[in-house]
Amino acid sequence: MKYKKTFLTFTFCIFIFSFLQGCAPTYPTQADMIEGIKRLCRNEYKIDVNAKIAGKTIGVYMPIKGLFNLKDMKLSVEAFEKIDGVMLSVSRVALSGSRDIDFYTVVTADEDVPGAEVVITRYVNDLNRFVHEDISRGEFAKRMVLDVRFNPQAIIDKWTGEFTVEDIQMPDFICRQTSRRIQDEFAANKDLAGRFKVAECAGKLNNRVFVFNVDISREGLPMSELIHGKAWHEEVLFLCAKTISHVLWAYSFEGFDKVSIANKFDNKVLDIAKKDISGYRKKGVRIE
Repeated sequence: MKYKKTFLTFTFCIFIFSFLQGCAPTYPTQADMIEGIKRLCRNEYKIDVNAKIAGKTIGVYMPIKGLFNLKDMKLSVEAFEKIDGVMLSVSRVALSGSRDIDFYTVVTADEDVPGAEVVITRYVNDLNRFVHEDISRGEFAKRMVLDVRFNPQAIIDKWTGEFTVEDIQMPDFICRQTSRRIQDEFAANKDLAGRFKVAECAGKLNNRVFVFNVDISREGLPMSELIHGKAWHEEVLFLCAKTISHVLWAYSFEGFDKVSIANKFDNKVLDIAKKDISGYRKKGVRIE
């Protein structure tokens, strides 16, 4: 997706200066924060949204027309601009309110395609670190979790005007971001794109074990080479481990004992103890 590298980066550069002008809470209560989001979106971007807070997560529901180009079902430029403005508004409130917020997420529903949604989630402290130049623009862009999905509940939400906010937890955010990074790596890396098919990539923390199930296969090889003993089988797992290691390091997450990665395509499994996972972050991986 050509918008992804620049999405929500340039507008935040403008936001930095306004944010640094003052530090006193602008939105002292939860109700003030919710109303502040609605007012900013309405007054500055001409968009009506619904907003809720669940635990330490701000959720915003944003139905718009023209989210997708109906000819190819790709996200439209106009929709990205609207989502960009809403994300900016939510981040301003998250950083200027007295309520402790860890995550903010925006759910955008396409009024022309019932059930079709784009869901974008960010970790508030990533924005703080970007503002203070602790992480690069490129890394900041990768820390956004973007999912395009079909959600039947969205059809009901349109009728009722309600929506459910998930109180996002760090292990789930880490798994979603890691899964997205792995898929992006195989899609965007010029040495991998077109050579591999990622049919599945999902993770979960279960009993202090990060379990990642993937289904990644090579394209265009004879069946005998696809199945039997080629080096790329292990290298795929190593690349996944490298990505997982980076995200765990990025968030200094310690609440796990092991990482287990299983590729459904060839039934290969890589188990890595917590003490060894950091070694994969700087591991050179070249898939032949």
